[in-house]
Amino acid sequence: MQSVKFVIAIVPVKSSNAFTDYFKYHGVKLIYTCRCDGTARSKTLHLLGLEKSELNIIYAMCMSDCADALFDGLSSEMGIDAPGAGVVISLPVSETFGISNAPTGGKRNLEERAVNMENSLIVVIAENGYVDMVMDAAREAGARGGTVVHAKGTGNAKTATLFKITIAQEKEMIYLVTSKEDEKKIVDAIIDKAGPTTKAKAVVFTLPIERTAGFTKLKNR
Repeated sequence: MQSVKFVIAIVPVKSSNAFTDYFKYHGVKLIYTCRCDGTARSKTLHLLGLEKSELNIIYAMCMSDCADALFDGLSSEMGIDAPGAGVVISLPVSETFGISNAPTGGKRNLEERAVNMENSLIVVIAENGYVDMVMDAAREAGARGGTVVHAKGTGNAKTATLFKITIAQEKEMIYLVTSKEDEKKIVDAIIDKAGPTTKAKAVVFTLPIERTAGFTKLKNR
């Protein structure tokens, strides 16, 4: 049965257009691109052949057969396994609205499948300037590195009170991919050392990952 997938690719800026064209070639219609930063320490960045400011993140929505075709060709066509080539993940979507011909159900089936998925995406929203506090906590708990997207809060006063997020201030969104077995200890460490009671005021949520590419130590389902 067809389902909708949310695909995220983090690639060097110089390869961004090639990856976007690759997505389009395989039938992806909804593609969004923005700049992002790596959180790896400078020595690691050097080994990967990447500079901190030279990364793009590509977001795409597509059907499952399209996502499968994308992942099947990432190694042979895009060389995703080469050092510094980038990383790609696919997340399941429970429901969609406003997208023609897309399935709108499957929430229960997703919950059942998510239990067996071996990798997770940890999303952290923190105050601007506190990425190091978040990443120091995450690394101590076993995280390998992350990706930062600079964002701006748009919540109303009630939302800001509920989530302890100040309105209309710059935020840091930090994405970390980890194995499911390490997810809880990384989240716990972030909340303990960079959570709402600290200057970082980080809030955290996690999402199950179905497939990964470009990671050497994570398992795929």
